[in-house]
Amino acid sequence: MRKILSLFVVALVAITLLGCATANGAGAPALQLTGADDALVTMDTIDNYLFADNVRFIDMRDPVDAMSDGYIAGFELLPFKAYLENRALVRNTGWNFTPADLVDAELLESFFGDKDATLVFMCLSGTRCGYVMQALEYLGYTNMINAGGIRDYNGRFLVGGTQPWNGAMGLPPAGVTMDNIDEHLNRPGAKYVDFRNAIQYYTDGYIDGFMTKSFFEFIEGQEIVVRSNGWNFSASDVKDDFMLEELFGDQDREIFLMCLSGARSGYMKQALESIGYTNVHNVGGIQDYTGVNRVAGDPSFSF
Repeated sequence: MRKILSLFVVALVAITLLGCATANGAGAPALQLTGADDALVTMDTIDNYLFADNVRFIDMRDPVDAMSDGYIAGFELLPFKAYLENRALVRNTGWNFTPADLVDAELLESFFGDKDATLVFMCLSGTRCGYVMQALEYLGYTNMINAGGIRDYNGRFLVGGTQPWNGAMGLPPAGVTMDNIDEHLNRPGAKYVDFRNAIQYYTDGYIDGFMTKSFFEFIEGQEIVVRSNGWNFSASDVKDDFMLEELFGDQDREIFLMCLSGARSGYMKQALESIGYTNVHNVGGIQDYTGVNRVAGDPSFSF
């Protein structure tokens, strides 16, 4: 069964970012807040108010943003685009809220709770916050503050944000093989290529998520890469590097290769690396695959 990333998003949301902040570090209690303080609370002043009693600090960005760009300790993560949008709210006119945008008030209220509680919002620029605040105001919430966007934050409570992240789990140091490929299917932006002949793809079955680009019939048949010494690759075997890039795209993207035994995919891994690809993985041969994502073939099929 196809794995989906939404399970990961739910798990990450469940781990609030409050765990990174046990004290405000200033040695004095944080200032108290009400919605009347909206004009006072900005990314320049937010450090003065973090960890205030009876206040919820809510980051509306997605988990990928929080891990890649960092987050402010004391804020909990409630993703707008990855979770609330198209579940509780559907934007019909951009970021201008209208009552027609509200499709599940109960879901929205279940996250924000007491309508008199003080809620402090942030996102990337403040736009998502402003939109959600309009929806909550329509539902009767009275005590909200838009602190703005993390791109304007220069305070001392920034956590992480040192490396880009595409929302997928890390790849194992020992490599991706037929034993663990099921854990790494459907990665954002990745390409999955099966080098078997097209007829094998349909008669013998395939791994869901991989697409066929026949080595013998297409790659070598069209003289894009032509072997000169069996499966021992040499740089001169690449005859059309432009076409290779057209087929495989950005040289930094993750590319997962397979075939029947792993020989064709191993050879093509070397070919791609020889023209500058940096993130290519030879998964091996389908003959060794015992996972749950195999789509059965039809031995009687023919073109």
